[in-house]
Amino acid sequence: MELHQVVLCRALYVEAETYLVRNDSVHLGLAVSIAQDAVELFLRAVMKDRPVAGQKIPDEFIKCMDYIDATANQDENKYVPLRAKLIELNKARVNFKHYGLIPDKTDARRMLGYVQDFFEIAAERFFGVRFSDLSITDLVTSTAVRERLKLAERGLLEEDLEMAFGHGAEAVDIATGELIMLLSRRRSTFSLSSGLRFDDPAARLVRDIERYVDGTASRSERISLMLALAINVNDLLRFESIVPIVRRMAAGNFTWERMQEASHLTGADAAFAVNFATTFALAVQSRMPAQK
Repeated sequence: MELHQVVLCRALYVEAETYLVRNDSVHLGLAVSIAQDAVELFLRAVMKDRPVAGQKIPDEFIKCMDYIDATANQDENKYVPLRAKLIELNKARVNFKHYGLIPDKTDARRMLGYVQDFFEIAAERFFGVRFSDLSITDLVTSTAVRERLKLAERGLLEEDLEMAFGHGAEAVDIATGELIMLLSRRRSTFSLSSGLRFDDPAARLVRDIERYVDGTASRSERISLMLALAINVNDLLRFESIVPIVRRMAAGNFTWERMQEASHLTGADAAFAVNFATTFALAVQSRMPAQK
């Protein structure tokens, strides 16, 4: 099953919705165009999942629907749903892309409604999944990171903003740790202070120096990591300014601590934090060795 592509469709549809809320005409055209791209990607996932022997997968949007309908053997429950509305969507996309004709906000909103209805029907029909349940976090392979991202998303849905912020920060911390651990496996963990008495003044001095060196090395690793992952610095700074400081305890659980009041933070801030954490996790994943 081409679930990976279906998850990407969900990500594209969400992106189209973000363009729809902007007030300038160009973004309305982009919203319609991206929504059509999401539908076409979905149709191609269906064709790839259900190939017809001896038939080449077509390039044209409408012929993609013809290809799928031809495999249905006249079973209406296997046809592409909302075909006429998808044709209208495709026409609007062609008008925008090739002729510069921009839909007004009412038309753009209506066509994105078509796309939402299509996905809710088609995802169940062809892949047996609820489209609204899909998330780009499903693309994250690290179980620990993915679980935190799912909790952060649940915080968004339940309007528990601190839950979204905290678990988003945990996801970034875990993803960072996984990559740094991979890169640091050969580094010695010998501590000079381990051979000294705890109450020895010299031991305290050595421990202070070790903490300083470890902290400096950690910050250096982190900065290098952000540069290697091509993370947008402005996004990183915004993320760190809105999420709590997270600390992992010896038992493996996290504690959250805020140095400043967070009552001014909004749902949009929480959505940004979850999106950043997800993007960051996928960026880390793309640098990890492929699992065999």
